[in-house]
Amino acid sequence: MTRKNRKNRTTRTSRTTRATKLQKFVRAAEGVRQNAVGAFDALVKQSRAAALDKAHEVRDVAVARAEEAKAKTVEAVNQLEKMFETRVSRAISKLGVPTTKDVRALSRQVAQLQASVDRLNRSRSRAAA
Repeated sequence: MTRKNRKNRTTRTSRTTRATKLQKFVRAAEGVRQNAVGAFDALVKQSRAAALDKAHEVRDVAVARAEEAKAKTVEAVNQLEKMFETRVSRAISKLGVPTTKDVRALSRQVAQLQASVDRLNRSRSRAAA
């Protein structure tokens, strides 16, 4: 074999070896890229899940605070209503306006008086006949 042939053969082998190494490197780089994309996708999914969990947690806290505020408001309104009713009752009694209890008692008395009048009218009509 001549020197030139050996050199060409060596050059071809060297090129083939470089091409093979380059192909291996490209495959390895593609594997690394796929692993990185997979890791990134997993990280995105985890981040979304964490964000949703946090959003639900914040919503639950907000709902609890709103319910607490509502309960306090209802309690305050009830207390104000009681105070208002008490003050109005005092003012009405100072003016001499009868209470519900007084009106009921008077209604009973009127019913009793009406019954008495009816009895008297019946007894008179019997006596006249």
